[in-house]
Amino acid sequence: MKTSIKTILVAFAVVTSIAFTANAKGNDNKKTSDLNTGVYINKEGRINVLVDQANEDAATTILIKNESGEVVYSEVVEKGNQQFGRVLNVDKLEDGQYEIEVKSKNDSQIKTFQVSEPKAERVIEMQ
Repeated sequence: MKTSIKTILVAFAVVTSIAFTANAKGNDNKKTSDLNTGVYINKEGRINVLVDQANEDAATTILIKNESGEVVYSEVVEKGNQQFGRVLNVDKLEDGQYEIEVKSKNDSQIKTFQVSEPKAERVIEMQ
């Protein structure tokens, strides 16, 4: 009886240590981003950009590029601003596909959107 209890305890210890080791190794492979963004279209047809970054020692750049890759809007938010938001007026943009890139140090996030002018109203789509 004592031998079977010892065997069960040793087996339990081995299985538990393997499970914890596998779990710890799995967590090492996941990269957490220091840059979190929220980009969406508001009711007025403008684009809201919300930024929350962990690194306060890095400046953040917001770029809007057209289909050709040309920068049509650029803004640099100085370091020390960890959380901020911008409302971008896209009324003057020509019809076409654009991308918004928010980057800080080694992180960057990109969203694309389409501007088109139907006869009755302007439509902006985010993908």
